[in-house]
Amino acid sequence: MKIRPEILDHWPEVRARLPAGFDLEATARLRGAFTRVREIKNAETLLRLALAYGGLGMSLRETCAWAEAGGIARLSDPSLLERLCKAAPWLGDIVAALIAEQTKVPAGRFAGYRLRVLDGTSICHPGADRTTWRLHVGYDLATAQVDQLELTDTHGAENLQRLTYAPGDIVLADRYYARPRDLRPVIDAGADFIVRIGWNSLRLLQTNGEPFDLFAALAAQQEPEGEVQVRVHEGMTGTPPTPPLVLRLVVRRKDPQQAQAEQERLLKAASKRGKQPDPRSLEAAKYILLLTSLPATTFAPADILALYRFRWQIELAFKRFKSLAGLDNLPAKKPELAQAWLYARLIVAIIAEQIAGQVPDSPPSGYGNPTGQPPIGKSFALASHEVSSGHHLRRHPRTTAVAGRL
Repeated sequence: MKIRPEILDHWPEVRARLPAGFDLEATARLRGAFTRVREIKNAETLLRLALAYGGLGMSLRETCAWAEAGGIARLSDPSLLERLCKAAPWLGDIVAALIAEQTKVPAGRFAGYRLRVLDGTSICHPGADRTTWRLHVGYDLATAQVDQLELTDTHGAENLQRLTYAPGDIVLADRYYARPRDLRPVIDAGADFIVRIGWNSLRLLQTNGEPFDLFAALAAQQEPEGEVQVRVHEGMTGTPPTPPLVLRLVVRRKDPQQAQAEQERLLKAASKRGKQPDPRSLEAAKYILLLTSLPATTFAPADILALYRFRWQIELAFKRFKSLAGLDNLPAKKPELAQAWLYARLIVAIIAEQIAGQVPDSPPSGYGNPTGQPPIGKSFALASHEVSSGHHLRRHPRTTAVAGRL
């Protein structure tokens, strides 16, 4: 997904990729992005200017020069800045409509389930030493496309409720999403989850409500992979009382090299802070801990671990958005202008993903066994219309000759 500057020289082809039935003129006026005809004659021209500035990374001055040279519009830098700031919510609507269009693609299934990943990535404005914006992304592993997206400021926390769930969904999420009050709503929506946890992420109990000793359970595990039923303390009181949330804790012992590398990372991080690492953290570094609501009758521990490995695909999506689409090159500090830039960049990036996306079906490391094959009896490869046991690259059927221009 390489965004090339020629994209806006082929505007009819780009325009055809915008959401079907989305009325640019009416929505722009409704949002206050386009209120009167002066330097910019219509909403479509405003969108072209926004994509030139945000999508292609032109400066305000370069965008004005490009627009004048192409006979598109004639306006000054301050005027363009004002227009783009007002257009930010409208550009966000276009991103949402593009995402909604992608969700119409038939989703592939694994044993009747739809696999999705939820994660967030940080974006900083120039000169910032910490997160300025946070992009929350839901990713459909079958279609290899973003199916939900939300842009928040630094106060927008990562949590499972960023996604809208449907029956049959399985959401994969990292340890930042292991929060007690966010788990039950996923199950209530008819979906399931596989969430990685740390040793102190949640307060775990035995199924009878008695305290649960995690490290005693880890020490007692004889096999490399195993599981135990636990109850999550949600800290809720009500009338009538809520039934206990009983889940499966799936545990895999890391190989010695992986465990040592994680322990060294913890020691280095603690040294930088002038502290000693918690001995429990060093012990927990020897294991992978996954909490899931999936039934044990259908999904063995090895299956849960294999499914969770698909989470790496969203990391590649973030890499494409940042390294190739330049999403982390935010040039603006003013919040409204920064939002306009980010939404415009996302519009172009999503269109590029639609045209030229290729995503492998499973992680390069395979399934964590010597043969690299999925567990016997199940196929973990994802496809749009069928399930296949092979490892292959899947090209979207919508790919056209325009791909070379994006």
